[in-house]
Order: sequence, then structure tokens, then C-alpha cells
Amino acid sequence: MPKVTNGQDLWGFQLWVNLAQKDKMVKPRYQDYQADEIPVYESPEVRVRVMAGTAYGHTGPIDMRNPGMLLDVTVKPGGKFVTEVPEDYNVFCYVCDGSGKVGGREASREHAVLFEPGGNAVDATADARLMRFLLVAGRPIGERVVQYGPFVMNTEQEIRQAFLDYRSGKLQDPGDDVWASWEDCHRQGGHGGVPPVGHA
Repeated sequence: MPKVTNGQDLWGFQLWVNLAQKDKMVKPRYQDYQADEIPVYESPEVRVRVMAGTAYGHTGPIDMRNPGMLLDVTVKPGGKFVTEVPEDYNVFCYVCDGSGKVGGREASREHAVLFEPGGNAVDATADARLMRFLLVAGRPIGERVVQYGPFVMNTEQEIRQAFLDYRSGKLQDPGDDVWASWEDCHRQGGHGGVPPVGHA
């Protein structure tokens, strides 16, 4: 588990990514990456950790079923960040420290900025101190979403079935190996009701 070192803050985020209906019943899996496995781009104005997707010539290690991008961006004081994302992606940024402008709008700590669909550039400028944010982007699935409690499915019947599976202990087979490879998970199938981070 992560530990605080040198009295510094420990940042933790939980992001649930919806899966397409065809993928909702896959067996869960777990991906674990250390800091030195995440590629970093750095310039005099920005520092970008590429966790998923491709940016600044780097590809992040996180493997996603649906195409997407996850960047940990630090814009240095007075600096500017600009990156391109595919035009068919939805994009938002969550500011976790500092303040400045994201997409031309004022943003500060604990603010989220949603970008209009169809654009292909994301830009941000920091104020007199650094600004840090997560850039999250992904290709829309375009399917109906029905959410109740922790379950995200496509129909009310699927939600009812997920609750029945949970109550009867069938939501996940205790024998499932969540450390199995992506190829193994893809071949096996199973129930994806409340999977680990990255599957919802």
C-alpha cells in the first residue's frame, strides 16, 4: 500500500470507468504499476506523467478495454500546457492543487472542467504557483446507462440480476485470479458487476 514519506501529501483517486455491454461480464483483473514504470515528459513549463493512452511521444502502461487517456499534469508557475486528444473523445480535467485556467476557464483545487465534445486540444495555464490536475479522456460508448448503488449496467433487468447475484454470493467466483493476464481475462468471461478500479 502507498505510504507517506518525508511528510509529503499522499494523493489518492478512485476512477470508475464504465464498460460496454459486451464487456460487463468479464472477470475482474488488477493492474499495479510503480512510479518508475510510468513514463514522464518534462519541460521548463510542464511535467506530465502518462498513465494511460499516448501523449508527448509516451504511452502509459495502464491497459484499457475502451480507448482512453489518463495524464497526471503539473503546470509550473506561469507555465502553459497543451496536448491533443482524439476528436471523438470526451474529456475532463480535475484540478487537485493550485489554480489557473483550464480550457480558458478559471479553475482551482477540487474543480472539474468538462470540455465540449469534438475538440482535439486541451490547454491549461498556471497562476503564480504550480497547478496540478488529472486529464481524463475516453471514447464514448454510446449505450444506455442504468446505475443503482454501486452497479452500473444497461437495463433495469441487469441491475436486478446484479443485486440477486450479489445477495446469493455469485457476484464473483472466489477462485478468480484477479492478477491473471489480460488475454486470460478476455478469454474467460464472467460477471463484471462490481469489479476493481477500471471496470464498472
